[in-house]
Amino acid sequence: MSQQNHRGKFITRNQMTGQTGVNLIEKIVLEMGYTWNPTSGATDAGIDGFIEIRDPQTGEVTSFILQAQSKAVDREFDGETPTSFVYRVQERDLHYWLHGNAPVLLIVSRPSKGEAYWVSIKDYFSTPERRAARKVEFDKQRDRFDKDAAVAIRSRAMPTNQGVYLHPPPKHEVLTSNLLEVAYYAKDLNIAVSKYSTIEEINAVFEELDERPGRLWFVKEGKIYSFHKLSEYPWTKVCDAGAVETFNTSEWANSPDPERTSEFVRLLNQALRTVAYRKDMGAFVQPKRQIVFYFRPRGRRNRETDVDEWVERDETWKSQKSSTRRVVELYYTYSEPKRLLYYRHHAFTGKFRRFENRWFLDLTPTYHYTTDGRTESPYREDNLSGMKRQEGHHSVANNVRFLGYYLGYHDMFNKPYYYLHFGKLLEFDTDFGILDADWKNRTDPGEETPEAILEANPQLLLHES
Repeated sequence: MSQQNHRGKFITRNQMTGQTGVNLIEKIVLEMGYTWNPTSGATDAGIDGFIEIRDPQTGEVTSFILQAQSKAVDREFDGETPTSFVYRVQERDLHYWLHGNAPVLLIVSRPSKGEAYWVSIKDYFSTPERRAARKVEFDKQRDRFDKDAAVAIRSRAMPTNQGVYLHPPPKHEVLTSNLLEVAYYAKDLNIAVSKYSTIEEINAVFEELDERPGRLWFVKEGKIYSFHKLSEYPWTKVCDAGAVETFNTSEWANSPDPERTSEFVRLLNQALRTVAYRKDMGAFVQPKRQIVFYFRPRGRRNRETDVDEWVERDETWKSQKSSTRRVVELYYTYSEPKRLLYYRHHAFTGKFRRFENRWFLDLTPTYHYTTDGRTESPYREDNLSGMKRQEGHHSVANNVRFLGYYLGYHDMFNKPYYYLHFGKLLEFDTDFGILDADWKNRTDPGEETPEAILEANPQLLLHES
């Protein structure tokens, strides 16, 4: 008998790739905490499954549904680069997706490498130009389909006319504020009667005595207020040593009386100028403007000209790792490369604030511009505006952390000032945070993003994973 040939059944490689693409989508959707319901092969007319939004914390399902169409390949994507690729859709598929009543996600994947990317079809093809081109340009970072895309996916399913609350995803974060703790201030506040009524009169006496007692005092209504011991020389030359009163400084620091609080803050501000001076920072004072504390340039001797000159300055600091920051930079003209145009100094302004009887320095990072290391540059306003436009949230956050570290750092060569020293920036631990992917921009140009909001409001809390 002759052996009969029997033709078997086969599943193509494309079918296998297609199924692994659907399997990858299901895996990622479940990692998001949502549910996945595949369509059967017999009734699949362009939709491979349905995603239902579920609250991962409570398990409650919402009946908000997205349709998903999977397109999987086992090769390079069309027009692929390290950061992007192109996917072209068929006209009948696009017509089908756009005319339904539910949101549709196009998910293009390469299962062999475990990578997938997504767009919302109705959002992406909202313009006639894109519909005519029938081409999706994927950004590999922005459009990544993984568990971090859960919030963005959810936003496509939620109706705009309903207020629906889902618990934020669990994520531990440390929120770092721009509030630098006042770790210590002088224990005693001294008040003495004086026959001198102005700062100028008292300074004239000190000049005649060739004494420089510092700035840590002020005169008000015939009385001198200071953290210094006013019963000792040279203060006895400007006040009545027998009429010195000594108080616990906390009586002023924690007082509900705004006048006493103002007097205490005035002494803190004076002490801050000394702290800045000890850390080789200058104070730029102008009427009706906050004092700007800025890093001074370093000096060196020019061997060729035998003249002292200013040079750029770097400071080492440690956040998550040690790094160096250039805090003074010199800029020269394009036409004359050796002609100095201005110095740019890292700087800050600060206000002392009290929260629940704890005092903090509210730090605002900025820049200062000078012509010679001291004199304000005529280009200051334009240069400062330009820097503010360029800097993003990450730069502002790093500037705050650097300043907090620099002002609070002490060692055996850099001892804390006796009358005022700082601790660390105020931090908060949270059990819920914003996923890093949700800070990324998935909006069209011109829409306001979280980054743009933070850039415009640097006093907001900074977040650090």
